[in-house]
Amino acid sequence: MKSDRFLIQTKTNVRLLLSVFLSVLLIYTSAIGAPNIPLNFDGWIIDALNKLEVSGVTGGIHRHSLPLTRDDVAKIIKRADNRINSDKVNVSEIDRKLLEKLKSEFQSELLHTNLKETLKPAQKTYIRIQPEMRITHEKIAPALQSGFHFAVGNRNRLNIYTELEVSNFEQGQDFVEGYFLPDSPPLLKSADQRYEKWHADYTVDFKRSYFQYRLFPYGDAELDFLVGRDYVFWGTSSYKSVGISDNSPPFELVRLTGTFPCKVGTLKATAFTAQLNSTWFDDGTTRYLAKRYLSAHRIDYQFSDWLEIGVSEWVLYGGDAQTVKWSYLNPIIPYYAVQYNAKSDDNIMLSFDGAVRPIDGVRLYAEWLADDFQYQSDSNDPHAVTWLTGIEWYPQFIDRKLGFHTEYVRVNRWAYTHLEPDNQFTHFGTLIGHPIGTDADLFSVHLSYQATPSTVFETNYSHQRNGEADITDRYYGEDFENIPFPSGVVETLSEIRFGWKYRPITALKGSIYYAWRNVQNLGHKKGESKQQHRFVLLLSYTWGN
Repeated sequence: MKSDRFLIQTKTNVRLLLSVFLSVLLIYTSAIGAPNIPLNFDGWIIDALNKLEVSGVTGGIHRHSLPLTRDDVAKIIKRADNRINSDKVNVSEIDRKLLEKLKSEFQSELLHTNLKETLKPAQKTYIRIQPEMRITHEKIAPALQSGFHFAVGNRNRLNIYTELEVSNFEQGQDFVEGYFLPDSPPLLKSADQRYEKWHADYTVDFKRSYFQYRLFPYGDAELDFLVGRDYVFWGTSSYKSVGISDNSPPFELVRLTGTFPCKVGTLKATAFTAQLNSTWFDDGTTRYLAKRYLSAHRIDYQFSDWLEIGVSEWVLYGGDAQTVKWSYLNPIIPYYAVQYNAKSDDNIMLSFDGAVRPIDGVRLYAEWLADDFQYQSDSNDPHAVTWLTGIEWYPQFIDRKLGFHTEYVRVNRWAYTHLEPDNQFTHFGTLIGHPIGTDADLFSVHLSYQATPSTVFETNYSHQRNGEADITDRYYGEDFENIPFPSGVVETLSEIRFGWKYRPITALKGSIYYAWRNVQNLGHKKGESKQQHRFVLLLSYTWGN
């Protein structure tokens, strides 16, 4: 009798726990602002590195040129240790614990850095699996993320990485963790397919998969070669860049990355060429399949520990029977000069970015992108530019636990667009640049409290304005000086959210948020409004070696 009573009570407790679990699981979100380091599914490593960099613990880390590799992070950790041991920085207790958490995650890479000059090959195979329960107001379903990473070698380092996601939810960001995205414009029909739905609407997507090899290390200088599928993020913000961001699906690319020590600071140079999705062009009289390509190069200079500046240039081109232009594969020649001499009409963009840390705990940053800048005095065309600026602050008097972050983004009309529809700045119909799109701006204020190395409390306010123009809008000689920004009936979107997230290295992870959202002039219809309340909870479990 006693055992039966115990069994009944146990079943009741299990049902109660399951009921509580399912009742609080309302929606899944896993948005991040920069490419994940291999086998990091929730972005805590990038967040920790950014905080330690602002606090002065790590020194400069070339955070404007992402992604980083696990070996890159190990070098950053080692340099932070050297700075602490030489009394170059005053470390708060929470920053010290964050550094210890990073050491625990990257212990094998740290061991590799100690063996780098030996003949003994260092190798490691990482396997990490993260099952998740994802629920929205429409459905509930499990999901799975997994990663495989094989690394071998010391001075000549080989990395093989594959990242897989299985889910039956639409790919992309939820507005609670992302941006307010207006309805997608009617983009040209893609001739390629990103993924095929499987059983029960599930998709199997290899989000990243590449082969990377360090060609030749010479002292502290290194040159890496990567081929495969990967993200690229060039910019100063912790969220999204106005240039090449991780907003669109990853690229199929070939990439060279070199890091070179200078007399003061370090120089990081990157160049890549990627094939974008193909599109059908059909204007009623002409129809063809447009092959599209993106080539880009960048120089990122880290001066001492307080200043980082970068310049980037990229060109997007496509068309009927288009193939790779070998002149754009040259990582040194300016693309503008190549296009000007060839009298081509490719979509060339130039960006400048910089960040300064005047004191430990404070970082000021800005990006500026010229899609079309009129430097000739007799030009009657508008500037198609976009820019962002922001401030990060971790005050010392609260032991660096409190973080303050504010940012403003502006994407002017006709930015990201091109007269040739094949050359618009998109990949699989998604903007490669900032997700708010053209003819829009966004102001945000973010507060965070790092209670423990794995626990963060956050609150955020954002206000976004969307004009009527979109990526398909092209300049045809309008009186641009009399067109307001944003244009037409402006859709405004405001949101307040706050919540908590818990992110250990492995084991159970979770986050919960509440958000209130208010939309005015919904769909650019004057007087239309909408309010939303939404709770967000994510629970997952990560296994790893």
